[in-house]
Amino acid sequence: MYILLFIICGLSLFRCEETVSPPNSMRLDLKVTVIDTTGFSEEHCGSDLVDSASVYINSISYYTNNDTISDSLGNATFIQIIPDRYNVSISKRVTINLNEKNLDYILNGQIQDVNIFDDYALTAHVYPSLPGQLLISELYYNGSPPQPPYNIPQYFHDQFTEIYNNSDDVIYLDSVIVADLDFGHADEDFIYAVHANMFPGSGHDYPLYPGEFIVLAQDAIDHTVAVPNSVNLSGADFEYFVGGGDVDQPNVENMIKIHHKYGIDVLYSVFNDAVVLLKVKDPYAYGYSQFDLILFPKSAVIDGVDYRDNLAEVEYKRLDASIDAGLTGGFEAYKNKSVHRKIDFYKNGRAVLMDNNNSSIDFQVLDHPTPGYLFDE
Repeated sequence: MYILLFIICGLSLFRCEETVSPPNSMRLDLKVTVIDTTGFSEEHCGSDLVDSASVYINSISYYTNNDTISDSLGNATFIQIIPDRYNVSISKRVTINLNEKNLDYILNGQIQDVNIFDDYALTAHVYPSLPGQLLISELYYNGSPPQPPYNIPQYFHDQFTEIYNNSDDVIYLDSVIVADLDFGHADEDFIYAVHANMFPGSGHDYPLYPGEFIVLAQDAIDHTVAVPNSVNLSGADFEYFVGGGDVDQPNVENMIKIHHKYGIDVLYSVFNDAVVLLKVKDPYAYGYSQFDLILFPKSAVIDGVDYRDNLAEVEYKRLDASIDAGLTGGFEAYKNKSVHRKIDFYKNGRAVLMDNNNSSIDFQVLDHPTPGYLFDE
């Protein structure tokens, strides 16, 4: 059964950022000029200088975030920021009418790891794209802390992946693959998956309607029985099943195991990992690496999320900027936290989730996971 959309409001579930306050003498100014050289903005907005764009900068060393809006000349100015290495992200939504249908385009741009240690000006290019259709809306990988009187250490069987239909059309989950990736493979064409599991169906068996989502559980049971502050996943729509000693909830549909490198369950790392959605005609067509990792083409990736406990470690990202230009997470293991995609806007009462291909700005941190719900801060 698909879980209907609910909105959780007014709860203080989001993470507070660390405050860093060096003296004013150490601070500097940054100007970012946003430009679109593809011709899209010139045609639809009258200029290649992009105004009203949201420009985000995040300090790699200190985790601080700043944002502002570009002016009529495409300039976004940041005053008195901390000298550091920065990631810069730009986003603007543009609605155009095409063949009597309104389409919401996103102008996206990213600049990774810029050294800003003096007053600085840079140019950031943006490119038009349609928001993602099938998205990972929430990822709970963190695990639950021990809780009296049970004191079960390192409980991670309550992990889940929530997937959302962000489009106006029905999407069929049949044959969509969920995979988590290995680190350290500089390959322009392929990703290297540790585990890969595919939704069942022959093409039109598992429809996902606009504004609906499904929950994919590591184990589809009520985990609050073992750890009271965990989550109840007995109502999940799908679950991973490896075989052997793995839990198999008979009332929940199993994913099809494509590749499983190790473990008695499909376990995402509680520290750092990358999870993707993809679809290919033949999942075995691209072969394996020498380290028993299954290969998939990057062009087949539908959505991806890259996370780490230490957000400063951008050099260890598993996804390149074409899939996810940022990182989410930034918290220790076994804190019962999840990462949840932000709501960008509402369209005819349906939430459209943020998709800039950048987890640094698309996701927020929740102090407790919310399987089957969207969080609106």
